[in-house]
Amino acid sequence: MFSPTGRFSAQWVLDDRGELSGHPWLSLWHPECVLEEMADVPDATAYRGRDGVADYFERAFRDVWDEWRFAPIAIIGRGDAVFAEVDNRGRSKSGVEVTLHLFQVFHFREGLIVHATAYLDRQQALTAAALAE
Repeated sequence: MFSPTGRFSAQWVLDDRGELSGHPWLSLWHPECVLEEMADVPDATAYRGRDGVADYFERAFRDVWDEWRFAPIAIIGRGDAVFAEVDNRGRSKSGVEVTLHLFQVFHFREGLIVHATAYLDRQQALTAAALAE
């Protein structure tokens, strides 16, 4: 289940305890999934399994973001890979507004997300999705 407005707020994503673990959205992720932070992020890490994905988003909304919005610009799929060009806008807990144009790559197994990451460079993302032009 995605936010119908394309807007994720801490209130929509997290439960009363500040957790995501019971959110139906997690069922879209394969139990053995990996969510990798962009290589451009300092100290980038990978989050493993649904608990790891939940941990990533819980921290993001608990510690960093009050609100995050996204608008898909283009989505291309082939085989088990999906490339998504996405405009992102957010407001941090300190009130700073951020705009970011990302290229996301999702790989699927058994109809579920098994690997996801993002890139700042379109060509890198297309190559990672085996869709290079």
